[in-house]
Amino acid sequence: MIGSLKATEISIISTETITDKIQQFQQSHVLNGAIAVAQGNSNIYASGFGIADHTNNQPCTKDTQFFIASITKQFTAAALLHILWHQNPSIKSLKKALHKSLAYYLPASDPLWEGSMPQWANEVTLHHMLTHTSGLPAPNFQPNETITLSPVEVVNAFKSKPLLFTPGTNYQYCYSGYFLLSEIIARLAGKSLSCYLRDHFFIPLGMENTFMPENGTCRTMKASGNYPNVARGYTYIKQPLVETKIYARNALLCGAGGMVSTVSDLLLWNQHLHNNQVLPAEVTALMLAEHVQIDPDDQSTYYCYGIQKIKTQKGAVFKHDGSVAGFISTLQYRPCDQVSLATLANYNIYHSDEFKQACNEGSATLYHIKNQELYKKLLDEAIEKRVPGFLDIRKRHELIQLKDIA
Repeated sequence: MIGSLKATEISIISTETITDKIQQFQQSHVLNGAIAVAQGNSNIYASGFGIADHTNNQPCTKDTQFFIASITKQFTAAALLHILWHQNPSIKSLKKALHKSLAYYLPASDPLWEGSMPQWANEVTLHHMLTHTSGLPAPNFQPNETITLSPVEVVNAFKSKPLLFTPGTNYQYCYSGYFLLSEIIARLAGKSLSCYLRDHFFIPLGMENTFMPENGTCRTMKASGNYPNVARGYTYIKQPLVETKIYARNALLCGAGGMVSTVSDLLLWNQHLHNNQVLPAEVTALMLAEHVQIDPDDQSTYYCYGIQKIKTQKGAVFKHDGSVAGFISTLQYRPCDQVSLATLANYNIYHSDEFKQACNEGSATLYHIKNQELYKKLLDEAIEKRVPGFLDIRKRHELIQLKDIA
């Protein structure tokens, strides 16, 4: 048996096939991280590539721990649904709870607002934040490893700004929404999101190498000596890999992108989530429903709750990518043949000074273009002019995808 389907109903993929495909991919791409593939409940490939820590000459292995960035969002979404389902044990009541306002869960009296709750807290709902349709503005602060911001200070950095659009009328990827969801989960659970994930997901599912650090940065974690399997993050653009200058602070990443995990643990998560062993079947279906079309011109890509659904010729793929200073990642699952892929890497070309400057300059001249495909094309051309060779570098550093191996 392969999960809930009989082996005769799907095409079984061999370890040799996966190994050959990954070796072919490596001939034209840079692999520095770890890759794991499973079909159903059977792990068929797991390996590390390159260096996890140049300081200690430590190689990447299948057990190396990486920051998984925005893959975290599906865990945050699942945690919220898990809590609300136990409080509202019917789909009708659960949906009602998801469409209640932010102000219902974080009222004006909540210390997070410091006595000044924005009017938009009455308009934005949990559903809006889960699907990036809230219109919430981004906080206005620069990344800094030495300055610690409290949740109140983070919220103060965007609560006085107006909404970017009427909630529910548009899609725009949003950090602020998932930061607030982390705070709501803490209120509902009586414990931090980090602790809730540990107690209800990581320990019960056997994800022994997964956690959400609440303080410090990757640099301080490595300096403590308590995290020997956590990879350092690196930047690559026109020079060899160099350690990230400024890591994101763990407290700021939280439910938006703060988890640390391994490729093997993420395959465990996929196996349990998509077999309704994290949430009841009807709640999983709600989580994975096509809630919003990401691009109005593309009817193949949707945002669910904390995860994307992409319609391909081989069938739907549920996935989320992640990008944070020093790390990039992707986690994918295709239900038709129950193939699961986790790819984690400890480099990020997008956090180099050259790229950020070129991207900012290009964006400033293209902000008026609404068509996403045209915008991306023109932005790529603008960046290539400022950083010659960037497009080739990006191509070589792309992460392997399900379509590349199966």
